[in-house]
Amino acid sequence: MIDVGKLFLIIAFYLIVAGKDVYDIISERYDKRTKRSTLIVDAERFKTYDEVFDRQNLDNIFHLMKRGKIRTVECPISTGKEANVYKTNKVGGGFSAMKVFRTSTATFGSFLEYIDGDRRFQNIDRSRRGIIYTWARKEHLNLRTMFEKGVRVPEPEAIFRNVLVMEYIGYEGKPAPQLKFLDAEKEEWEEMWEIVVETVRKLFVECELVHADLSEYNILYDGAPVFIDVGQSVHIGHPNAKELLRRDLGVISTFFRKKGIEGAGDDAEILIKELASSVEDR
Repeated sequence: MIDVGKLFLIIAFYLIVAGKDVYDIISERYDKRTKRSTLIVDAERFKTYDEVFDRQNLDNIFHLMKRGKIRTVECPISTGKEANVYKTNKVGGGFSAMKVFRTSTATFGSFLEYIDGDRRFQNIDRSRRGIIYTWARKEHLNLRTMFEKGVRVPEPEAIFRNVLVMEYIGYEGKPAPQLKFLDAEKEEWEEMWEIVVETVRKLFVECELVHADLSEYNILYDGAPVFIDVGQSVHIGHPNAKELLRRDLGVISTFFRKKGIEGAGDDAEILIKELASSVEDR
């Protein structure tokens, strides 16, 4: 006996990835006798999406499609414990990146460390789904604040519940690599370190934000560093802001020291003192 509800999800997913227009997906009737094997091009590949493309998330993606924010989902960019990111085709041409936060993530409780104490988010819905939706809104707001202040981050384009659409960052015809996997000369690492230091300073002084999870995995390279994954970023008034700033600079300076930038640790300490004193002077 075929589970009709499950079959609908499989068909909807297949049509999205295959490039079918959302209006056709919604309007077409499907044959209940159609066998599962004829719908899935690569069953093993589908398994990696199954948790993310459930009925609720498909509805959320359809909502963004109907608003003209995305046309079709093309391929995955990255997968993680908290979210998956997909390359999507835009209605007018070009690409976007769609981040789908997992509503079943086991780590959702840790999100509260970065939400509580942030005066921008008060009296939130503290259910599992409510926290995930708040987290998505937080990343959207942080991206908007950073982008408008001239920080190199993906421009946010749309949000609905736990689905965030933003600028696609590519490099040489592929998704931009994380710094962790970048092959560069020492002179290039030196230049990138200077940019990272100035970006952290700009985040703090002009955006009044601390990244709070800065590492070689959360910086992309498209010819220059691009900061990503800013859902956890906190206002400098957050009670743990200074501690998180020190952790950010400790982690990222350690990475650059391994790339031959011997003074990265000293630069980080100088910046920590500078930014900490700027808060005290306010």
